[in-house]
Amino acid sequence: MATVWLLVALLAPFAFFDVWYFLNGFITWMVARLQKTIRKKGVLEDVVTYGLVTTTDLGFGFHKNNARFSRKCDFARFQLSESTGIWDSLAKLGGVTTVGASTIRFRRSLQFLEPFRVLCWDDKAFYVEQRLESLRDNFICAIVYCKQTMIRTSPSKVVETMCGEPMASPEFPSEITTWIEMNNISSENLRKCL
Repeated sequence: MATVWLLVALLAPFAFFDVWYFLNGFITWMVARLQKTIRKKGVLEDVVTYGLVTTTDLGFGFHKNNARFSRKCDFARFQLSESTGIWDSLAKLGGVTTVGASTIRFRRSLQFLEPFRVLCWDDKAFYVEQRLESLRDNFICAIVYCKQTMIRTSPSKVVETMCGEPMASPEFPSEITTWIEMNNISSENLRKCL
């Protein structure tokens, strides 16, 4: 009987919490922290996060479930924020970040790997491009655009805190300006519903 209760106690966290999410998040953060102690990445440098499609990622088609793409992108943004010093700067400024918008375009089912980079920023948000790429043939299986909205601070203040001096945003690529416009139109339409 004691063995049954021990088993229940060990499995209970898995029933009530997504233990693997928090474990993966912690490991990703630790790896990024270690990378930062070796060499801090610049805000415009590529940051690559590796992953392996496991049984918990599989959907009915026996490939990476579409919802798992976004989850992996969360971990990649954790690594980006830690390895570049964005989190440290946000903490100094008393700010936080949240996903303001995200769009994903699927091209092929994913097998492996994910590189991404900060594209540009405006007065409210960083815009991040994330590419989920197969290691087998370097095919880009999905591309994600994510708006990382800053709260209680601004991207320019975060970058200045990180770099020690002001830095202008790189030019916005046309797909980002079009995507921002689409999100603004959607916001206006939703405001009309209120």
